[in-house]
This record gives sequence, structure tokens and C-alpha cells, in this order.
Amino acid sequence: MLVIFGANGRTGVEVLKLALARDMPVKPIVRDDRDVKNLHGVVPVIQVSYADPDHPDSLGAVLQGATQVLSCIDARTAGPQAPRYGRKAPANIIQAATAAGAQVIVHLTVMGAYRWSPAKLNRHSFYMDESVRDCTGPWGLLRVSCYHDEILEAHMHPPDEGRPHKVPGSSRYSPVSRSDAARMLLDHLQDLTPGRAPCVGGPRVYDNHELTALLSSRTT
Repeated sequence: MLVIFGANGRTGVEVLKLALARDMPVKPIVRDDRDVKNLHGVVPVIQVSYADPDHPDSLGAVLQGATQVLSCIDARTAGPQAPRYGRKAPANIIQAATAAGAQVIVHLTVMGAYRWSPAKLNRHSFYMDESVRDCTGPWGLLRVSCYHDEILEAHMHPPDEGRPHKVPGSSRYSPVSRSDAARMLLDHLQDLTPGRAPCVGGPRVYDNHELTALLSSRTT
């Protein structure tokens, strides 16, 4: 059985949809019953389980029978007033999944998760990833370059209605869709080597000039 933590997130929902389309036995996990809005029309609410990765004691019950575990939680919040996951949250999932006997455990992260990143969310992602690397067990990381929707939000339409960021002069982007990321995850779940952190991205790399021109064309 595949267990998906963060199944209500934008990537988690795409993984869940694809798993259901492939008739895989799957259990979606969300933090609490306020987090199910994105799952409406995807899976009956009665099939959703609840556990908070920041509280290890809540994880054992939902992992019973798990053979594959995906952690799709990230450094973002689930919405207004929702608490951000702590640095140890993905490690708590890894440890509980290992104790439950899961054979494949993957934490989905981002390519820009560095301690020195200028982006606060990326710095938080770095420490979340670091907590995973300290774990024992059959875990792996899958580092995604960036998503199409995040590029649009950062440089065109920020969800907080703030000022869009400029495209940094030395930047390189290889965006991928959430659905493609989900497909890569499920296609290669069994092939991921424990302890490794492969990077994936879209089929094309854009430099700052190309991306700026592409974004400008969407506003005209």
C-alpha cells in the first residue's frame, strides 16, 4: 500500500490522482480535517486519514500495512493560519515508516534547498532535508527543480498579492508540471536508490533573458 503524506498539497493531490487512476492501493494522509478542501472530488473524505508529522505519536496507526511511503510535505503552510511544518517533520515520517516496515520511503523536496539560499522557504527546506539524511532506513530524496505554477506566482501573480520578484540575472530554470512530477515519482518509485537524492526537472532550461521574455509575453 502507498501512503501519501501531504496528499492535500498541490503535488500530493496529483500523486494521489495518478495512483487512483492506476488502481494502486493508496492511503492519503492530511494533518487535520481542515486540510481536505483540495481532496474534494478526488477521494471520499471517509478514505482520508489524519496524522501530524510534527507529532511522531500520531504516525504509527496510519502507517500500518504501508509498503511505500511518500512525504509530499514541504516548507510552505497549508494556507492562512496553518502552521508550517517543523524541521523534524519529514524525519518523523521516515522513522515511523521504517518502524512500520515500509520498503520504499521518499521525501519530495526542491533543488534549491540550500543553507545559504536567499529564499527563506528554501532554507527551511534544507533543514527539513538535513533531518532526513540523519535517519536510518530505506529513504530517498527526490529533488524537483521548480514548478510552472511557482514561477508564475513568484514572478507574475504572488498569492499574497505582493510585488512579483524579478528574475535573477544568473538564474537558470527547468520547470516541470505537478502532474509530470507525480508521474516521475510513481514510475520510478521502485528504482530510487536508498540514501540518494536524484534531481529532476523539465525538458528545457531557460536562462534569465528567456524566462523574462516568456513571462512578458503572457502579460501582453
